[in-house]
Amino acid sequence: MSTMGKRIKEERQRQDLTVRGFARDIGVQPPYVTDIEADRRRPGPEVLGRISERLGIPLAALQALDPRISPGVKEWMEDEPRVSRLLRRLQDSPDRDDLLRRIEEVVSRDDEEDGES
Repeated sequence: MSTMGKRIKEERQRQDLTVRGFARDIGVQPPYVTDIEADRRRPGPEVLGRISERLGIPLAALQALDPRISPGVKEWMEDEPRVSRLLRRLQDSPDRDDLLRRIEEVVSRDDEEDGES
């Protein structure tokens, strides 16, 4: 199975891009590209978007290779667009920690109610 780093490296090499040139194109330092390609680091959304655009790999294809999100959650996000929208809003919210705490409270309360049934 391919990893995000391997996929990026394969496409970069296929396009005859050096690490240094590719790093310059996407606005990062060459060691960062090396770490991404070795799967030691994961690019943030902004850098991942630039990688996608520069290499011509659909962003969704790269995101699908990110092991931090389980396949079940990815499928749920694809089937339910509200989930992705809410996560983006949550990510950009200045009250993110408070909102996460409130979500955790709701989920915990639902778990407790399910246990009482």
